[in-house]
Amino acid sequence: MAATWLYSQIDGSLPQLEGKTTLFGLENSVTIDRDKNGVATITANSRQDLALATGFLHAQERFFQMDTLRRNAAGELSSLFGVTALNYDKSVRIHRFRQRAEDIVKQLSPNEKVILDAYTTGVNEGLRRLKAYPFEYLLLQQRPVEWRPEDSILAVFSMYLDLQHQDGNRERTLGLMHTLLNDKVYQFLNPKGSVWDAALDGTSYQPAPIPDTPWPSATSALTQPKNTNSSILTFVDVFNNDKHTEALPGSNNWAVSGALSQTGSAIVANDMHLALRIPNTWYRARFVYQNNNATTDITGITLPGTPTMVSGSNGHISWGFTNSYGDFSDVIVLETNEQNTEYLTPDGFKPFTNSTQMVAIKQQPSEEVQLKDTIWGPVIGKNHLGQLLAYRWTAHDTTAVNLGLLKLESATTVKQAFAVAAGTGIPAQNMVVGDKSGNIGWTIIGKIPKRNKPFGETPVSWANGEYHWSGYLPAEDYPSMYNPQSQRLWTANARVVGAEMLKKLGNGGYALGARAKQISQRLFAENSFDETTLLDIALDDKALFLDRWHEFIIDQVLTSEIIEQYPDWQEAKTLLLAETDLSASVDSVSYRLVRNFRLALRDRVFSQLAANMETIDKAFHIRSIRHQLEIPLWQLVTQQPNNFLWLPDEEWQQTFIMAFDQTFQTLTKDQDLTNATWGQQNTTAIQHPLVKGLPLLSNWLSMPATPMPGDSYMPRVQSANFGASQRMVVSPGYEEHGIFHMPTSQASHPWSPYFSVGHQDWLDGKTSPFLPGKTKYTLTLLSY
Repeated sequence: MAATWLYSQIDGSLPQLEGKTTLFGLENSVTIDRDKNGVATITANSRQDLALATGFLHAQERFFQMDTLRRNAAGELSSLFGVTALNYDKSVRIHRFRQRAEDIVKQLSPNEKVILDAYTTGVNEGLRRLKAYPFEYLLLQQRPVEWRPEDSILAVFSMYLDLQHQDGNRERTLGLMHTLLNDKVYQFLNPKGSVWDAALDGTSYQPAPIPDTPWPSATSALTQPKNTNSSILTFVDVFNNDKHTEALPGSNNWAVSGALSQTGSAIVANDMHLALRIPNTWYRARFVYQNNNATTDITGITLPGTPTMVSGSNGHISWGFTNSYGDFSDVIVLETNEQNTEYLTPDGFKPFTNSTQMVAIKQQPSEEVQLKDTIWGPVIGKNHLGQLLAYRWTAHDTTAVNLGLLKLESATTVKQAFAVAAGTGIPAQNMVVGDKSGNIGWTIIGKIPKRNKPFGETPVSWANGEYHWSGYLPAEDYPSMYNPQSQRLWTANARVVGAEMLKKLGNGGYALGARAKQISQRLFAENSFDETTLLDIALDDKALFLDRWHEFIIDQVLTSEIIEQYPDWQEAKTLLLAETDLSASVDSVSYRLVRNFRLALRDRVFSQLAANMETIDKAFHIRSIRHQLEIPLWQLVTQQPNNFLWLPDEEWQQTFIMAFDQTFQTLTKDQDLTNATWGQQNTTAIQHPLVKGLPLLSNWLSMPATPMPGDSYMPRVQSANFGASQRMVVSPGYEEHGIFHMPTSQASHPWSPYFSVGHQDWLDGKTSPFLPGKTKYTLTLLSY
């Protein structure tokens, strides 16, 4: 009886795929066709009915995912998972996102409110129509809470938390360095540019030279180096606490104009890099509905929890996003009275706004969280001098989230898409768009702060009014590029533009330009493109970034003299000499050697810097600036200056030997070097979040572990559980030739007939269709 009941509960949480059902709130009937992959085509007579049907679908297929998104942003995970999530919830409550979401819902436009209400109705109807609650709640012994309009806003806030800095960590890290190190050292460790720059406008910036005096300069805080061995161990642990030490939430996208395509229409490619889990972040769909006496037909990806199409193609335009690492937040140093009860503003001292929130904890009493706010934003902590810090962030304003993406669904040209971008409330993204007439363009979609002057790299006081935001940039001032002379566009989380446009955007921690540069080189290697040509770029795992490190090891580390001391290393040198064209292929030992040596050397070179800084201020996190360290690292190891006081060894050659020895010993532990392939290290571990707490369900709720090509500094970004959450190559008006990949599958339920279907195409990079295939399941939603 128990087994029968358990079976009925799990089976009852499967979505309804076929038949007819009456749905409260519909004005007219809606048809939902699914293909063998579970990709849904929703056909409706209005956008309102389509929103309701989308909510119904999302709830039936992905309600637990939606629930965790809203709780993640609201700081309410503890009520579902218990005390294990308490510290995270407390850190998020600072932002008061649930209250902000409620305020945003109140000021949405009438049309947006109608769509959001319809979606909410659909979600709750979808949840109610399941015969049993989603299986995750059975495992957690919980009951789901119904959806509210503000929960959709919270789902977008959850993406803010994924894609932007929530605690000013990078700015605080740079601020400590700026305070304690002299200017030459700071500029050297915080370079403006490098040989990897690949901006669309051709701008480039040079790194600062190595300081010409002993450094770091002695201060009372930094006089003595830390103990070498202990600091190195600490730092290595910080860098290598997971398998994707270089992972950076972001994406690639690129486009070619109609002048370079075979049809005269632009082609847009996009792959968004996020954590990989079951279910996947996105839900594939095709929307077909009536709009102002015309039919809108759009295919792409949706975010469960929201009613809009995130990225896709509507027959007129195709668009995709990469995360923009512009500067969308500022850490503010507060000048307070002695009691820390008031803070100075341009209008004099003001009292802090204090409030208390209760965090519900599963099976335990609730806990209080004390919050302190200013006119600029919440208090987020103290610096190393004990000064309170406040946080100004675009996510804190009522303009942070809206349903502006709805307008993209009916846009027909690149210029119309540009007009939509500035008014859309999402985490700021690089939007690359192409239209059927062959035009292509880049701009920022999302809000850009309008600063009174360039600032924001490090924390400053706003007390005297010298620094402030004057709202947000108007649409006419947005950085953009339309139909460049090259007929090509590309972005990959690195700096996209320079000069005046860069001043508007600021630098919030751009990625090193290695991916962008490799993509641009591939684009300029051809003069005619189709969808498969652009897919090849997405799957490129050539290690151009590591070519110089490959040569460095052979020339500087594995010399004849050193190999005499370490004869076992001859095998490594032989392998490195044989593989001249380095790539992150699954069977490459050389790639793993070079890649891991570089990380070990970086860890060792900067170990004492990190250890000293962390001793002074626990908010210092070397990982927040890890990408930019490549530039000073290369300068140091190639020039080998003798004035670097915190070199952990007596001489540079010894540092190289220690780093290579650490790499070699790790790779040859319990195996021959020839078996230490990159695929052995880079094996997927894509699982449902509940597997961590319920490992017995691993086989049921995990994708098969698969050795994978790719890594961080190349177009094919891939690690154990991070990589392309989708790949899309599509030309507007020619969607039938488009290509789409998505890991895991549409389904979150392991008993779904299409659970894991399509995952193999993503693994293999196989050409698979952008549009939904032949209908296999049809569900008709009837109005009352």
